[in-house]
Amino acid sequence: MRLIRLTEQYITEIIEGRLGLRGPQLGSCSLTLGSFDGLHRGHRKLLDATRESRRRLGLKESAIFTFRQHPRQLLDTHVDPFLLTTWREKLSLLDDLGCRVIVAADFCPALAGLDYRTFAEKFLVGYLGMRHLVVGHDAHLGSNRQGTADSLAVLGEELGFGFQALDPVREGSLVISSSAIRHAVMAGKMEEATRMLGRPFALWGEVCPGDRRGTEIGYPTANVKPLDPLKILPDPGVYAVRVQVPGDVVNQSCTGSLCQVTESLPEVDSNGELLGSGAGSWTVFGGMLNFGKVPTFHGDGLPEPRIEANIFGFDGDLRGRNIKVEWISRLRGEVRFDGADQLVEQLKKDADQARRILGLE
Repeated sequence: MRLIRLTEQYITEIIEGRLGLRGPQLGSCSLTLGSFDGLHRGHRKLLDATRESRRRLGLKESAIFTFRQHPRQLLDTHVDPFLLTTWREKLSLLDDLGCRVIVAADFCPALAGLDYRTFAEKFLVGYLGMRHLVVGHDAHLGSNRQGTADSLAVLGEELGFGFQALDPVREGSLVISSSAIRHAVMAGKMEEATRMLGRPFALWGEVCPGDRRGTEIGYPTANVKPLDPLKILPDPGVYAVRVQVPGDVVNQSCTGSLCQVTESLPEVDSNGELLGSGAGSWTVFGGMLNFGKVPTFHGDGLPEPRIEANIFGFDGDLRGRNIKVEWISRLRGEVRFDGADQLVEQLKKDADQARRILGLE
């Protein structure tokens, strides 16, 4: 995977023509572009069409033009968590999907204020060497969103690139979109989110020390802090989950692991530059997870909700390590119980239900 970074300074220099003749970077390429938050089934249709057009037209590369920061982070003054996929998760998914070239631009005022014609001419055609553009049915590029499917088709004839606008992908009667998936996740409708994403909604997080209450009552948990504070989280409650842990922390005493996988969590610096693939071997376990304020042990509840995952059959030290949680199904809402005994009785029922959902019984 090749990553081409367009920083704010570099973008300004390209717009102002201070770089001289620096393109085309890719010789000739087919290209698709967008935020790609979630990399859902509709996005993957765009990626497939971009690769297919590269082969069909005999172009040197296929490329994805996306943004290091989601545009909402610039356009909205105060942003609540909303990302389906963080930058590292997006790079991981694109790598696993076999994407050859990713162009990662800083969404900055200079780029946001650019009209679609100048953007296509300077960046896509002049700098990258685009010869074919693939977009979704609802494409709106450039300032004032004037780069629609119709206007881009006309522009392609003027600038000499082919153009393709794809029909929407649907789940039943619903058009699959990042917004629709966010609504499903926030409502705890994980099966619906899975169908639209084409995979379970997942969170990468660091395991942090907890208060060991779970261990004391026989249900030890990994307390997970999301790697990105803008990562969206499901509706509070109890969920059946799959948990992916680093293979080197799995002791021989562990029982019930589901499978071994190899997956990348790319290592990036604070500017989003790719430092390493982060590829590694992981062991997957079933589990159940509580996302909430733990009112049974904390009176009116913690100030902020906590993610606590009980991993079935796992034995090992995860503190300080990154793990991946896949949210499979919501079991129930969070409840304040009258003491630990009543909570343990309910946890036994939750564990049985989670095992049935995960196919462990």
